[in-house]
Amino acid sequence: MTELSKTVLENLKKGNQAAFKELFDFFYERLYAFSFKYVKNNYAAEEITANTMLFLWEKRANISNIKDIKPYLYKVTRNASLDYLKNKDKVVRLDFNSVSLLYFDKYIIEEEVHAILLKAIENLPSKCKRVFELCCIEGVKYKDVAEDLNISINTVKSQRRRALALLKNQFKDNPLFLFILKGLLKVS
Repeated sequence: MTELSKTVLENLKKGNQAAFKELFDFFYERLYAFSFKYVKNNYAAEEITANTMLFLWEKRANISNIKDIKPYLYKVTRNASLDYLKNKDKVVRLDFNSVSLLYFDKYIIEEEVHAILLKAIENLPSKCKRVFELCCIEGVKYKDVAEDLNISINTVKSQRRRALALLKNQFKDNPLFLFILKGLLKVS
């Protein structure tokens, strides 16, 4: 789901649980990652994200007052994360008048890019995906990947090349992702 349709939001407003599940599935991981950047605690980020989605469900009748659901959910998540930090006796001194919105937006953009890249990796054929994850993301050596997966080193190399070719083709019109892929190649 690249764009949330008005139908989904209208169905949510009517109390349709399938519409809520669609929104939940679309936003949960993204909001969790966003919250985690603030609270640095898995359980707290999970709770904050779940509460954000519950808040959306409870306020569904007023959803037509929300112009764009995505920034709304990020704002609710950010505020809940900052509240969590305040209540945990951690000092968070942020003067939002002096903090650029770009700082806030940076996390959203980073999380969105990460989600798109992960989805593209998930769509790779299983062998390519596993080899790519081990070689390019985890930095495991070809020899160790070959032993771990019980395949030859040449198969590891060819599956890695295939994965990169598929990802490059998928992102051929998006230079940002091609740049990220080149960065992954330098790491491995």
